[in-house]
Amino acid sequence: MKISQTKDIRSANRLTIIKHILNKKQISRARISEETGLNKATVSTIVKEWMSLKLVEETTMGDSSGGRPPIILTLAAKAGYCIAVDIGARRISLILTDLNNDIISRRSLFIEKKAFSYVYQQIYVAIDKMIREIPPCPYGLIGISLAVRGIIDLDGVIRFIPKLQWHNIDIKSLLEQRYNVPVYIDNDGNLAASMESRLHPQYEELTVLCISDVISCGMISNGQLIRGYLGFANAVGHHTINIQETKQCSCGKYGCWEQYCSDQYLLDEINLHLEKPLEDIDEFIELVKKQHPSALAILDTYIRNLAIGLSNIIFFVNCEMIILNSHLIQSLPYLLPEIMKDIVLPITHTQEILISSLGNEGPILGASLKAIEEFFEILSAHG
Repeated sequence: MKISQTKDIRSANRLTIIKHILNKKQISRARISEETGLNKATVSTIVKEWMSLKLVEETTMGDSSGGRPPIILTLAAKAGYCIAVDIGARRISLILTDLNNDIISRRSLFIEKKAFSYVYQQIYVAIDKMIREIPPCPYGLIGISLAVRGIIDLDGVIRFIPKLQWHNIDIKSLLEQRYNVPVYIDNDGNLAASMESRLHPQYEELTVLCISDVISCGMISNGQLIRGYLGFANAVGHHTINIQETKQCSCGKYGCWEQYCSDQYLLDEINLHLEKPLEDIDEFIELVKKQHPSALAILDTYIRNLAIGLSNIIFFVNCEMIILNSHLIQSLPYLLPEIMKDIVLPITHTQEILISSLGNEGPILGASLKAIEEFFEILSAHG
């Protein structure tokens, strides 16, 4: 038992150190010791182990505060690569990243047919091309990670994607069999929340809301993702805000928040007033900037409904910070004070809300980060 406990502690220390180097990009041994609380001897020994695995490198000397300048450590970022895939309602995005989560290349595909067999073929053809771009390196492809706008259970099975009408799809196993590497899959809201949490580690209670053609959400409490009993505790886009709605949502319910606060809602509503229909949210944003009366009226309704949903979230989880990831709000930041005015907070009276700096890349960067961290966790446990 004692041996097992010692091994577990050792593995935890190895993971703590490598993740610290990943997060900080450049850091000295002394600073790792200071920030993690591990003694210098332990840090030095474990750093040597990671260097022997060709995953940590020493770089130029750091700034000295007196005495000998420290040697700076960085990840050997080109020692391995991962592929992340973001499956949206109308588009598939793919990125190839190194171990620093820096994007090396990217691809984007339109979903022309919703059938899973067709989309899956698009995905693996694109992955095959990306794999051929990976240069010779010690670890090659370390994993594939997927962000999905739908319900993923705790076993990684897609239980439902409303916009694509996919049910009970085990794409994780299909990709693992094809590529023989670990495959990870999660809701895009969870992955965006994980990425934002890394950028804002000061917040232990954090909600991230992603608004595109759909609404996705990730909630972090006490530093951990809230997943729920079956894994879909974050499906706030499908909580009801209008019990009198007669138009059915893609999920099968009526009056879902997503029906009134997605980019698709804005396009559907404005196209009722235009001879030439709009095709993307940027065109709607341009109408707003030109003070188009119908666009402004639709936007006012959108803001009120967004405030209703945000008020509900605040009462659901009492989060410290809400981060909005919305191309519309990022493009029109003056909307945030308007939204705040419509949020009803009789208990707290205030709520901090930020606009995400990650934009639509939040989920896919969160996906690639998941593969990188899992790679290091596997090596920490078995190294």
